[in-house]
Amino acid sequence: MEPAAAQGSASMFWLILLACMFVGLFWLPARAQKKQAQQLLDKVNALQKGDQVILPNQIIGTIVGFKDNALEVKIAESVKITILKTAIIGTLKDDSAAQQGGTK
Repeated sequence: MEPAAAQGSASMFWLILLACMFVGLFWLPARAQKKQAQQLLDKVNALQKGDQVILPNQIIGTIVGFKDNALEVKIAESVKITILKTAIIGTLKDDSAAQQGGTK
């Protein structure tokens, strides 16, 4: 009876190991994505007039005003749009600093 008991505990070990790997495969990427979203939110909350932002479809605009949960962004001469803060996908100064740091 001992070999059967040993085989049962070995299969239980592999089952637990497989379950831990499965949980890790879903938990780690979700945690990284949440951290990245929080960093972007912190950058958006620290924006000031004159800062350049990247909008969806890779449109670059300059902040000219603030409203409650929105920003007024100038995207061309005499063209201003109002967008939600959540629509910003990046800031231009962060992207240019990253590019300069990578080329050195």
